[in-house]
Amino acid sequence: GFDNAKDSLRNLVDTGECVINIVSEHFIEAANATSINAPYGISEWSLTGLHPASCTTVKASRVKEAVFSVEGKLLETKEYESRATPGKKTGVLAIIEGTRFWVREDAINEDKNLIDPTLYGPQILRPMSRLGGITYGRTTEGRSSQLWFSTTLATALTVEAGMELPRPQFDEQTKSEEEKKLIKPKAEGQ
Repeated sequence: GFDNAKDSLRNLVDTGECVINIVSEHFIEAANATSINAPYGISEWSLTGLHPASCTTVKASRVKEAVFSVEGKLLETKEYESRATPGKKTGVLAIIEGTRFWVREDAINEDKNLIDPTLYGPQILRPMSRLGGITYGRTTEGRSSQLWFSTTLATALTVEAGMELPRPQFDEQTKSEEEKKLIKPKAEGQ
């Protein structure tokens, strides 16, 4: 619930804005590093090796390495109570309106309506799914064998071969003086 909100939810509720970046295989480890338990207000950019790219409709930055990103505005949230432990808030649903879509040029067809349109050639997007905890899965296909690009994204996906990537621990990752130099405060709107 809101009482135990992670940084992403706190930032979303505080600013009413976000960027949703689709995680691809080529930067899965760096993306996993964003789950570090850094104190609130510490920027994850320098700790992960990922690079920020400017957005046009929100203040937050998108991940430059992402093949596909969505700028979004928060429409509403709903907090859910545990059925097993009445009175305990255990989850929050956030409804977000996509306000700008970013797709890498080599990942979209000529009509600009399909992401990763190749059926038999090398795939570019190669999306990964976080399955819970430290487990990720490789998303290999949608029911239509393509991801449709529009203002609504809804695809039934096939996930294969789970893998586990331990979450980094802030105290362990920032022991040396060199690592401590990487710690920077979050920029406004981040």
